[in-house]
Amino acid sequence: MPNTIQAGTMLVKQSTLLQSLGVESEIYSENWCSLGILESSGLDQKVRAAGWNFFFMAGELRAVVLAWGGQNALRRGVKRLLAQTRLQHFNCLEVSHILRKHFLGIPYVSIAAHFCHIQEGCQIHSIEQRAQDAVPMYGEPTDK
Repeated sequence: MPNTIQAGTMLVKQSTLLQSLGVESEIYSENWCSLGILESSGLDQKVRAAGWNFFFMAGELRAVVLAWGGQNALRRGVKRLLAQTRLQHFNCLEVSHILRKHFLGIPYVSIAAHFCHIQEGCQIHSIEQRAQDAVPMYGEPTDK
């Protein structure tokens, strides 16, 4: 599976939950994995089958980066979105669209995404509870 980001791609924080779901993924950045479009579309079903819940947050995140570096520009933008995801202690991010444009001859990439979260329980936990629930895997850097 190529490690490319496109609309519909899900990025999930590496965890034992992800491994137990049997989701095919590829390391994207630090402790985040990218799922292909086919895996992303079936993630909700696998989560529910395991007795967990998948929460999709309505607010849209945006990142705009200069596109001088081609594919590296997209990677920089996605890393910015992942940093925001870490700050809110969500464990999943869905890329909704990617636009490549020019402004006064300067190329840029605009990336939009949504926070998502996988957890037990039918109500999403508070940010404090999500921070406590985020137990790092062996070898993962901690957020503290």
